[in-house]
Amino acid sequence: PLRTSVVLSQLAEKWFPGECERARTGSRLEELLAQGRFREALGAASQALRADSSDLMLRIYRAESYVGLQEYKTAIEDLNFVISKMPNWPEVYFRKGKVLQDSGFVGDALQLFLQCLALDEDFLPAKLEVERTLCDVLSPENLGESLKESAWNSPHIRNKPFILDSEVTDAYCNVQFCSEQSLGGSHVLEPVSGSLNRAQSAHALNSTKDLAKEDGLKRVSSEPLLTGQEKGALLKRKLSFSEQDTVVCEDGRNKHKKQGESTKREITLAFGTIPGDLIDASDFECSLCMRLFYEPVTTPCGHTFCKGCLERCLDHAPQCPLCKESLKEYLASRKYSITELLEELIMKYLSDELYERKRIHAEETAEHSNLTKNVPMFVCTMAYPTVPCPLHVFEPRYRLMIRRSMETGTKQFGMCISDSQNGFADYGCMLQIRNIHFLPDGRSVVDTVGGKRFRVLRRGMKDGYCTADIEYLEDIKVADGEELKKLRELHNFVYSQACSWFQNLRNKFRTQILQHFGPMPDREENIQAMPNGPAWCWWLLAVLPVDPRYQLSVLSMMSLKDRLIKIQHILTYFSRDQSK
Repeated sequence: PLRTSVVLSQLAEKWFPGECERARTGSRLEELLAQGRFREALGAASQALRADSSDLMLRIYRAESYVGLQEYKTAIEDLNFVISKMPNWPEVYFRKGKVLQDSGFVGDALQLFLQCLALDEDFLPAKLEVERTLCDVLSPENLGESLKESAWNSPHIRNKPFILDSEVTDAYCNVQFCSEQSLGGSHVLEPVSGSLNRAQSAHALNSTKDLAKEDGLKRVSSEPLLTGQEKGALLKRKLSFSEQDTVVCEDGRNKHKKQGESTKREITLAFGTIPGDLIDASDFECSLCMRLFYEPVTTPCGHTFCKGCLERCLDHAPQCPLCKESLKEYLASRKYSITELLEELIMKYLSDELYERKRIHAEETAEHSNLTKNVPMFVCTMAYPTVPCPLHVFEPRYRLMIRRSMETGTKQFGMCISDSQNGFADYGCMLQIRNIHFLPDGRSVVDTVGGKRFRVLRRGMKDGYCTADIEYLEDIKVADGEELKKLRELHNFVYSQACSWFQNLRNKFRTQILQHFGPMPDREENIQAMPNGPAWCWWLLAVLPVDPRYQLSVLSMMSLKDRLIKIQHILTYFSRDQSK
């Protein structure tokens, strides 16, 4: 189950302590009502009202408690008080109608349902109740009876007491602060003109979601459910009961904008702005890198990190870096969605710090994208130009290296064989990433193909993997003339010798080679067209069972003639073995 963002909950407690306390009270009352503990809910609501008699939501809770205790008259009194303060809120008329319906006054209840629909024609719960009531009243057996019929005797009208489940905080219209995975995005509010009551009505309408199973009606509310363990599910502000501070949800119906007001998406918090002394950059620091959040993502357990920091931790173990809860499913999905609301808060209140953070990130990205300085090195096997080189990446350092190669857009890294003295060989080949298939546990199968050859100038280390300053190698071209003619003759002879050797292999070996490396490239007309020479030479060198050190010596050659002579020697040796 998804949990509330710890960072946003802490901000809620710091910025809006009164709202969080009221939300906790509401959550407790909802819990008591859902459990059928109406007497306890009544006592708690009454006690809270003594502390704040202007809180209309507490009266709604208390009315629901009275309904549960079948004290309908007292419930009606509380609902009438709310109506006197908010006469254009459809929700309260619907609630009052439910109370009258349960107490047997079907006609009066029908009137209130219709009044609710007059305020909001799309209020579906009221539509359903009107339909039920009319179907019951106009049925043939009831045509001669009075509308004022006992609801307890009518199976169509009989309902359980209407209990607050996770609803009735629609008197508050606020910015909701929740982790991205539970919101799917941030709910942003904007100021509007018009009466408070209309704004309240619009917000209440938008809170209606899932309607009516057979016995009752369940509504979905914007009320934050703040548990003691999580400190709060949402950060929000109470609607100011004044004409000047009316707000309504961005996607709310019937909303009105002020004259000339910008349509740009904005964040409205508290009663205008957050006091400067409450805004602290340390509240927005990643606990892994100790820097300002950059692309913050929130795990299912509620902890927030920079996207890059979390990925690096998951390279080592599929668990939350803080609470150690398993994140295997989260890792397998690879859906590291940005916590939009947190990112927007940083943009709004810490714009200077965010600018500096982005500048540092851009510098780091530029460093990782340099293909001559500090080039990442994968120390593993021989690689050759134009030859496929599939890799199984499982070490954390190489997971990070591959990810950086993709993020920077270069999609390249160097491949070298190991060296006991220097760590890795003096020569290698760049690999170009063509495709990556991620496995559920974080490992990956990387499809690469060889590119340029290089020589190592200086070795280094970066975050656990090797790096190097390099220079690229190209074949020295031969001028037209007798020398080029002899080179072509040598090329054609060695190519024919290679084809003969490959065709004389056993079918099993030939099939394995074709499956892994593909078919042998065709002979090229212009043997000096490519900086690395003919592709078939590298293909042959890759499939020949030769010691890697010998292969490395051929890779480092910048003369096509010398390379062809080396390959000829190898083929001559293996051809003798085949004849034996």
